[in-house]
Amino acid sequence: MIIKELTEDFYVKEILDLSLRDGDFYYYLLKKENWGTLEAIQEIAKRLHLPLKCFGFAGNKDKKAITEQYISIYKTPKEKVDTISIKHITLRYQGTGKQRISLGDNKGNYFKIAVRDLGAKKELSIHKVKNFFDSQRFGVTGKNYLIGKAIIQEDFAEACHILDLNFDERNPISALRKINKRMLRFYINSYQARLWNIIAKQINDEEELPLIGFLTEFTSKNVENKYKKLMDKEKITLKHFFTPKLPEISAEGAKRSLFVTVNNFSVKWSADDLHDGKRKAIITFQLPKGAYATQVVKTLF
Repeated sequence: MIIKELTEDFYVKEILDLSLRDGDFYYYLLKKENWGTLEAIQEIAKRLHLPLKCFGFAGNKDKKAITEQYISIYKTPKEKVDTISIKHITLRYQGTGKQRISLGDNKGNYFKIAVRDLGAKKELSIHKVKNFFDSQRFGVTGKNYLIGKAIIQEDFAEACHILDLNFDERNPISALRKINKRMLRFYINSYQARLWNIIAKQINDEEELPLIGFLTEFTSKNVENKYKKLMDKEKITLKHFFTPKLPEISAEGAKRSLFVTVNNFSVKWSADDLHDGKRKAIITFQLPKGAYATQVVKTLF
């Protein structure tokens, strides 16, 4: 089984209801190829000579893929956006509104994925999958969660070492402050996700599990005991997720569904044009926000 052999083998489009009316926020459909979401927005911001705080988006989309998602740009009309040109990035004007697009505003995502290098055709169906965070959450090197752990433990020098930053040993936090706070928060979210995955592997009879943070209150004694055992092993407590020296990236915690429903699933088989004698399955489906399509692929194949 191979996915993402070609960039066009993985397509995702965000599902989001825009409330269009007169307002200061200009909405665009961002289509990108071989760009991470934050990476693409940073490049757009640089070309438009705007600070990142002018931009809003609902979620991160895969880099090695063709993706479409909605972004908001504060007081930046189509005429200005049309003056820039970036390879493999397009921005299609949608209208204006009164609200910034924020993380979590989307309803879900539609996927069309080519799964290659398969054997004989078989019947496929799927209703739900366990809602694991997948490798995208942990970065290309898989070390994002280690950065997050170092930050919440206030081992800022270690975080700088993992990030390969030049820093003053007497004041490593100053080097971290030069990184966009969204990215720093993403590292902490990655560590939360790592812990969630470990607990989720041990539990099947809950509707949701906490993504732990400094305000987490456990409602299940079983889940609480498993998390406490894990936190003891990790040498952390819930209080670690509040970072006094970087309060803007502190993590309150949240809840995440243990399983998610796969909607509108379909599959189409054909010969694999890249692998002689093999077959290719084109699968399409919808998932709620925050769920990983790669978990659907792994479950099916």
